[in-house]
Amino acid sequence: MVVHAEPPPEPDMSRQWRQSEPRLDPDTAEYFRRALETLEEGLSEEELALFAPNVLGELSRCLPPAALHPAASRLLQQLLPRAPPETLAPFLLHLGGVSRHPRGSRVLQAALRGLLAALGEGRPLGEGLQGALRDLGGVLGRDLGGLARDPNGSFVLRALLGLLSGAAEPVPPPKGAEPKPKKEELKAKGAWSLPEGAELPASFRPLLEELAQGLEQQIPALLRPACASLCLQGALRALRRSQSPSCARFCRALIGCLSQDCPAHQQSPLLTSLQDPDRSRLLEAAMTVLDPPGLRELFRGHLRGHLRGVASHRVANHGLQRLLDHAPEDVVSEVLSELGPALGEPLARGHPGVLLALLGAALRHPRLQGEALRSLFQALRCWAPPHHPHCVTALAQLRPLEGGDSDKGAEPEPLPPSPPGSRALQLLLHFRDPSPILAALRALPRPALRALARSGPGSRVWDAILASKTVPKTDKKRLLKRLKGHWAALATDRSGSRVLDAAWACSPLQQRVQIASELAPHLPRLLREPLGRGVARSLSLELFQRNRPQWEGLHKGRGLPL
Repeated sequence: MVVHAEPPPEPDMSRQWRQSEPRLDPDTAEYFRRALETLEEGLSEEELALFAPNVLGELSRCLPPAALHPAASRLLQQLLPRAPPETLAPFLLHLGGVSRHPRGSRVLQAALRGLLAALGEGRPLGEGLQGALRDLGGVLGRDLGGLARDPNGSFVLRALLGLLSGAAEPVPPPKGAEPKPKKEELKAKGAWSLPEGAELPASFRPLLEELAQGLEQQIPALLRPACASLCLQGALRALRRSQSPSCARFCRALIGCLSQDCPAHQQSPLLTSLQDPDRSRLLEAAMTVLDPPGLRELFRGHLRGHLRGVASHRVANHGLQRLLDHAPEDVVSEVLSELGPALGEPLARGHPGVLLALLGAALRHPRLQGEALRSLFQALRCWAPPHHPHCVTALAQLRPLEGGDSDKGAEPEPLPPSPPGSRALQLLLHFRDPSPILAALRALPRPALRALARSGPGSRVWDAILASKTVPKTDKKRLLKRLKGHWAALATDRSGSRVLDAAWACSPLQQRVQIASELAPHLPRLLREPLGRGVARSLSLELFQRNRPQWEGLHKGRGLPL
């Protein structure tokens, strides 16, 4: 019996560094502390242009102790992402040895983000800088296993892999830092992503493949802990983004390692891995890059015949979703045949993602849409009679109709949809034949349609109605007419105003005049509210109010607007 021993625990690098940490002299440390205070007080662009080169020059002469000092490392983390690329070479050359230190690893990540920012702005990286990056890769490559298993070092390794493929992962904020507003956080993430079409230096791919090959040789030892698993996932994403030919080999090596026999379980080893919280992440990452023949082999060799248990498992169902996201049509058809009659089971266990992934796969493969719709309606007990008029009530909450078909004479409840229910309705409205959903929406009372528009998830359903190419224009017009009398209430609601803007953008002139005529008497109230002012401005209600007779004459065919 072969026993796979766990790798020995990594030494506590934080304690080692505290015991033998190189230190700055007191005067230099005080200089960097004051520089940090000056930077955090706020500088203009002109002041920062003078401040940054001088401070970075002083910092580059004090490496690596500056990267380990509390104040100096924070200075570096803020200045390096915006530094000119030619100033980054010393930091890459001297910081490879501190990549497992809590502060040194953050400084090294900031330098790598600075390189990516320079590439994104179209600034070339000189031979000296590319050579420094190769040297850094060599230093890190000598201890790939230990680096990947170290919580700090794994961030550096993933940042390097991302840079070599043209994308970077966001860096977590320091402990105790105040969270940024959502807009600033998204802006920060986007600032370190290379635009599509931007060219990478020719030296990046060989270094990426060298690092990936080193990780591939140590896959069995990197399945745990979580930080090592994330490095394997980062390598897969980097190889796929760079379109490297070694991506398929790395992916199959990973799947082969996860498929090794394990005597403790009677079922397929890959199925066991799919149910493991750590290993399942690796399998999901592999499924996103595996080619169609590989996905067929994985499904037919390990998953076929076990889909009901997989779909109902709290961890394994996510792997099934990734499979459906990328599977070819024949695999999706087999999944639908096996799982379709039992779709209610994952729904009952609170796993709507399986159903949404199946609908998304059917959207990609139109020949399967009829069978997918039938399976969904049967799971929600609204198939018989076909196209049950109250199916939208069940779809909105992804819950079976209580009492099944006996409720066909009852008034549907105007429930706002849940986020998964909203997503299901959106997908169905883009099907080749959305008539069952449109008929159910037309059967809703007007207050229910207004409630749909005033809820966040429901407004997305309206977006799908108005944007879908398969929904006829006549159906869009009929549904919008049913909102007549509610436009003023929607104009002052966050979600409803979005629906109003979308309706205005896709409506013909006649319908626009009707909407504006209904809103014009409410103009003073709209101008007193922020959302209402936005609606009044985008619909030009003040201009309409001044020229109302001419606009209404145009609507009746009697004249032209001013």
